[in-house]
Amino acid sequence: MNARIEVSEDAAAALPLLAGCRAAVAASPAAADALAQRADGAVLVLGAAAARAVLAQPPAGDWVILLWLADGAVPPDLREPERIVGVLAPATGADAAHAMIRTALRMLQALAASRSERRFERVLEIGRALAAEKDLDTLLGMILTHARALSGADGASIYTRDRDGRLFFRLWQNASNTGTAEAQRALVGEYSIAGYVARSGEVVNIEDAYRIPASAPYRFNPASDHAIGYRTRSMLTVPLTNKADEVVGVLQLINRKDDPDARLAGPEDVERRVRPFDAQSLELALALAGQAGVALENTHLYAEIERLFEGFIRASVQAIEARDPTTAGHSFRVAAFTERLAVAVDRSGEPDLRALTFSREQLRELRYAALLHDFGKVGVREDVLVKAKKLKPAQLELLEQRFRYARLSVACQAYRQLLDVHQLAPLSAGEFAQRRAELERAVHAEHQRLDEYLHLVLRANEPSVLHADAPAALRELLAYRFPDGAATAPLLHDFEFGDLTVAKGSLSPAERVEIESHVSHTFQFLSLIPWTRDLAALPDIAYAHHEKLDGSGYPRGLTHDAIPVASRIMTIADIYDALTAPDRPYKRAVGPERALDILREEAEREKLDARLLKVFIDAGAWRPVSDADTGRYD
Repeated sequence: MNARIEVSEDAAAALPLLAGCRAAVAASPAAADALAQRADGAVLVLGAAAARAVLAQPPAGDWVILLWLADGAVPPDLREPERIVGVLAPATGADAAHAMIRTALRMLQALAASRSERRFERVLEIGRALAAEKDLDTLLGMILTHARALSGADGASIYTRDRDGRLFFRLWQNASNTGTAEAQRALVGEYSIAGYVARSGEVVNIEDAYRIPASAPYRFNPASDHAIGYRTRSMLTVPLTNKADEVVGVLQLINRKDDPDARLAGPEDVERRVRPFDAQSLELALALAGQAGVALENTHLYAEIERLFEGFIRASVQAIEARDPTTAGHSFRVAAFTERLAVAVDRSGEPDLRALTFSREQLRELRYAALLHDFGKVGVREDVLVKAKKLKPAQLELLEQRFRYARLSVACQAYRQLLDVHQLAPLSAGEFAQRRAELERAVHAEHQRLDEYLHLVLRANEPSVLHADAPAALRELLAYRFPDGAATAPLLHDFEFGDLTVAKGSLSPAERVEIESHVSHTFQFLSLIPWTRDLAALPDIAYAHHEKLDGSGYPRGLTHDAIPVASRIMTIADIYDALTAPDRPYKRAVGPERALDILREEAEREKLDARLLKVFIDAGAWRPVSDADTGRYD
């Protein structure tokens, strides 16, 4: 170790004892404070007062102290500090002094090795932290922060490279300007320093950015300095490489300071405090760059996988919703409402909601669960899934044909009876005409009756709430029989009567059970997917989105705490969209205010979480969503 010896003014008498040491003797600083600032890898020969000052505010780097005490008496407060190697006095011989110096140098070497080990352990810790971060902007900020801390750099910038090889400026930090740029994406010139490093893969270490030789293959642009009133001097620019040794970005460190905590307020500070980036700084920067390059590449890959996966989910949802065009867009809107409410809950200051927080990963998990919450409809028969009326289209068509057949049968039977009478006892032309007129009036009356029955059927077939007198009129229709050859046939069958007398909606009890089974189908399907740890709860969240706090929901009748909070959030979003969606043929959409009133009523009946509903309303999470909100473009 090429250490130096610093001697304070009150210990200058020790100089003769230090003559001939392999460590160089440096000029003593004017005061202990200046000495502490300059000391780095030094043996400090200090008087008691200076030693106390240095120990109270230790300098950067590696250093040990030799006390100079004329009387040889060590004050009690200086007997224990580990950094004090020994005590020099006028009676100390040169051999003894040199032995102390050799001991001090060995101690400095041990300190340097220990510090180097600690720094690289820190690099490994940083590498682990970088590898765990999946958000690109957060990762870039972490790289800059850690790089400045390791190297003592005042400022730092980071650049990323796209698949086409173009380099973009992304983020910068500067301690003296307390500045941090917002994440951005500005194309960088090929002949900038960062552009050269990205192109060549070489490290560029510059002592003074304003004195770059004209023959250098890169240029420094002082525009940034002028813009923020700064002076860039030393620069260290290193490539960030991935596992394939491809340059994926560039890290640029600016102005290495002798005191990492010092602020460069002006050119004088830059001149006095800024040092070139030394070999150790380069070694640390390269070690960090290796970690950062791999982390950056992993983050890009993770983002690509995430985009691919989300694209697959969205495509799957659109494919499922294509089976039921009447609810197209529902899952995307529910996902948007759900995410809005979750974010609002996370930011809520309500006392009973402060414990409810959602990380970025949890929000993504909840969004995916909302997108896929109706995926199980793939297991529901399409004629049930898209059933808009109480009778299926084929059923209604068959019933209408039966009415037409009944009309014809009534008329045919009447005319057949007239012919039979005329054959048995021929009628005069006048009598025949009279009997025919009577018969046609009777047939017309019966046809009117059938028309009224058909109108009743069509009215009852609508999915609105059934009118009070409708079941009695339908029961009369159920008893009606029309002539069918030598026998009679019913105009309405029992199963049709059952469908038409459904009190609310369009589904029979059996069909409603089949529709409700989509929740179980969703859970079974989602449980087959090997979700990552941060998405492991997704099937359970989707499974409970139709449960109610009072146990009246389905499919398991869960209550209160058994229902995940994420599912309760999705339930509010799902019901709100179902009430306000304008594309449901089996019900009319209601306005936002009426929908919120209905939700309040459900909360008062302890079916929905009133706390979450309050946030949904107060935060405006119910406001209409657009394609930009859902990320859905048809």
